[in-house]
Amino acid sequence: MNTSAPPTTLDCDTEKSSGTDGIKVFKYRWVVLFIFCLSTITNFMQFLQFTIIANIVTNYLIEKYSLKVTLMVATGLTSVGNLVKIACANPDGYYTVMIGQTFCALGQIYLLSIPSKFASVWFGPKEVSTACALAVLGTQTGAALGSVLSPFLVKSDSNSNISSNLYKMMIFNAILSCVVFLIVAAFFKAKPELPPSLSQRRLLENGAKPPPFLENCRRLLKNKNFLLLLLSFGLFNSMWNSFGILINTIYTHYFPNGESDVGIITLLAIISGGCIGSVVFGWLLDKTHQFKKTSMGVMLTSAALYVLVVACLMMKSRIALYIIIPTFGFFAASALIISFEYTLEETYPIPESVSCSVMNATIFLFAIINSLIAEGVIATIGYLYVYIIALIIFLGCAVILFFVKTNLNRRDANLSEDVKNSWVST
Repeated sequence: MNTSAPPTTLDCDTEKSSGTDGIKVFKYRWVVLFIFCLSTITNFMQFLQFTIIANIVTNYLIEKYSLKVTLMVATGLTSVGNLVKIACANPDGYYTVMIGQTFCALGQIYLLSIPSKFASVWFGPKEVSTACALAVLGTQTGAALGSVLSPFLVKSDSNSNISSNLYKMMIFNAILSCVVFLIVAAFFKAKPELPPSLSQRRLLENGAKPPPFLENCRRLLKNKNFLLLLLSFGLFNSMWNSFGILINTIYTHYFPNGESDVGIITLLAIISGGCIGSVVFGWLLDKTHQFKKTSMGVMLTSAALYVLVVACLMMKSRIALYIIIPTFGFFAASALIISFEYTLEETYPIPESVSCSVMNATIFLFAIINSLIAEGVIATIGYLYVYIIALIIFLGCAVILFFVKTNLNRRDANLSEDVKNSWVST
């Protein structure tokens, strides 16, 4: 009898063709990953320059056509938006800015739904979570660059200098986005010649036309575990988004004229959480496949760090906040990539873009509701009650997650029959 423990990682992907016929992981996957990150960076550089909202489901374009068509539409809209915004450098260009920013926002809608689908199509089972995290990294890098470059490129100087600097910034954005569009058109591939995993091969071998979007949504709504994940991660990620929306109001309440601090702290939080944390936890999920334990650990640690953030605010410890808030972001912001991967494991073989689109829409909806409620509570009964409510929600998300019965359907689909048989013999 085989007494060895079941493997915690999957061994069916290599740089060359694996032992299973018709499956291969191509080195070119890193090229398309880089191109996708480049596309998201150019779009999300606009993210913190102006306020944009994107929460429309884009499953149809992704599933009906291909990743390349979707990415070309997204980068094309970004390019058009940046070209339109070139005309906004004068004081009368407000409406032009809004029109251009609308095009960029429409492009961002498509980009938000691509990472999970892209990772599954191009990367093997031992690196799919890491690849998804790296794809999301482009959005965070773009947001960070946008928040850093804007104040350096556009100084609070005379009106003529402001107009000139705005024009230069718009020219830079337009050139960069157009170059990226050409790179996508020339080098980005919709999919590899052979699937990188058994789960993808089985989807291709099935050959049946995928169910309509609404039919997939109905299937998701009948999945109890998915609904629990949707409620838990939807609330948790929305709380992090709401924290980002309200951090300026909260911070300047304790530190008047502390707007510059908020900008630096926000940048550090984006880097620590959106960039470093997402990749770290993506790698951890690839190695362990312990989705529930990792999620619970992230949520409970975030709740504990949130208490420290509130304590430092109330004690007005500026230096401590430079450390605590980015640390809080390392865990809280990383929940986004965990939620995507956990959801995909639970809902396979439903298309990735459907599950992630529903998750994204839920997060944005909850974020809007949370922000409005928090602003109302602050205006009526004060900041302390907002902190208490937020802590209860953070802990409540972990409690909801406790009742999820984890089904790693995608991982199981990637296990060969030999591996399954060895598990049975054990």
